[in-house]
Amino acid sequence: MLLSRFSFLFLFMLVALSSCRKQAFESFQSAEDHAQMETEFAQVYESVADFVANDAKTSKTEDYMLPSGAVISFTDSVFSDGDGIDFEIDYGPLGTATPKGRLCKDGRYRAGKIHVGMNKRWSEIPCLVTVAITSSDEYYVGNGSNMNKITGTKIISRVSNDTYEVEVANATLQRTNGSVAWNSERTVMKTFDSGAGWLNDEFSVTGSAQGINANGDAFTVQITTPLKKKLSIGCMSTFIAGELMVTNSNGRELQIDYDSFGNETCDKTITVIYNGKSRNITLW
Repeated sequence: MLLSRFSFLFLFMLVALSSCRKQAFESFQSAEDHAQMETEFAQVYESVADFVANDAKTSKTEDYMLPSGAVISFTDSVFSDGDGIDFEIDYGPLGTATPKGRLCKDGRYRAGKIHVGMNKRWSEIPCLVTVAITSSDEYYVGNGSNMNKITGTKIISRVSNDTYEVEVANATLQRTNGSVAWNSERTVMKTFDSGAGWLNDEFSVTGSAQGINANGDAFTVQITTPLKKKLSIGCMSTFIAGELMVTNSNGRELQIDYDSFGNETCDKTITVIYNGKSRNITLW
């Protein structure tokens, strides 16, 4: 009888431990998937915004952020016809040998195409920029060895010299362990202008997001402390500070801290805190 009770208690403890681990895994998966999507679509914004603000057909005359070898093709290059301009950024096809993409200035590799439309010049406010990435564009991003396919639409509304409203709709990330769906609404504000093009400029990001992680679990996200982005060499691949709260559809909450070491260091590490326990995740 005593053995039977002990066996039951042991089995109950195993089930409880397994359930806790499953809950934590589901929560951490939402945090990791959101962080990857947040980071990549932020960089899509930065690359496109830099180009449209510096190309002769849109405003200025120099391009700083796109990697060498990326091809820009205009399908509509004049604003005078009243329907804006349209162009394509082509990073080249996904390779079969490492590195499988083109090395960009944030340290990531990219392949495939993105399509951009503008209703007016970047210097004219308000200005609307639409970025479209379809499945047929074969757009991939990663570390050169592991590359993830991304699709989605991003709308950038420049409402003042230093403020942008940004919306991402129907975004997907195809990972080896499943597919991620994501939508977000953001307000991006330039908080520091270095005066040297985009280099060393700083931005603050607020807003919310919703998605479904690679395990099929729905989640919502709210930025609780503005995310800080610094466009300097070594820092461009992620945020250097800021916090957000991720809530899974089952009500479990976890916190993401982009300043894992408390010094706004330029790394790819975030800290995820769930149920009193923390875990560091390195972003690709």
